[in-house]
Amino acid sequence: MTLVNELISDALIDLGKLSPAETIDANDLAHGIRVVNRLIGSYATKNLLIPYTTTENFDGDGTASYTMGTAGTASATRALRIINAYVSDGTYDHGIKLIDQTTYNAIENKAVTGEPEVLFYDPLYAIGYIYLYPIPSDSYAIYIESIKYLHAAFSVGDTVSLSKEYEDLLVIALRNRLAPSFGVQVTPVMIRELTLLENDIRVANSYNQNNLMSIPSEFGGSGGAYNIEAG
Repeated sequence: MTLVNELISDALIDLGKLSPAETIDANDLAHGIRVVNRLIGSYATKNLLIPYTTTENFDGDGTASYTMGTAGTASATRALRIINAYVSDGTYDHGIKLIDQTTYNAIENKAVTGEPEVLFYDPLYAIGYIYLYPIPSDSYAIYIESIKYLHAAFSVGDTVSLSKEYEDLLVIALRNRLAPSFGVQVTPVMIRELTLLENDIRVANSYNQNNLMSIPSEFGGSGGAYNIEAG
């Protein structure tokens, strides 16, 4: 996990406007938060959506399915995939097995209630659906770890879990965006470095989309081509 504050500090260190031993000024940090939010928003329009992992929880309410998306019952943000899950009764935690749609469909009596043992996630757009069996009551809390797209809604002190290439992208892009505010001229070398990073990620995402990635059946997919850029 990386603090968003650290991404902004690293960008300023690259600009020579902050030393590694210094703490970023509160006003500079607030400015950096605004800039990183605008930056992520702009990337969303350029086929450069940034995936990250997050852990959330929600309470069972006696229904078989829970939603992820706007006004969702499990989360207000839709997940691309769920990669881990467990249930807690307040005293003990137990893992929940992730299954595919075929396995879920084969369950004969889906109205059974109790402690959830399996989870199927259908990542429909714009609302994803979580199906649990047995159906949990409000005495159970469900914890899920999922992959989502990064959205421009950071505040000071927020954390994010990103792969190294996306951290590098944000730091370099922030460095270039913040440079004029700190009296630093953006050089052709700085522009080229950012352009190469953006292009590398576009190529990698395109390759993953067409050739490499598939949603494993245990994550709720069919095993077909997985598009990391699909929304």
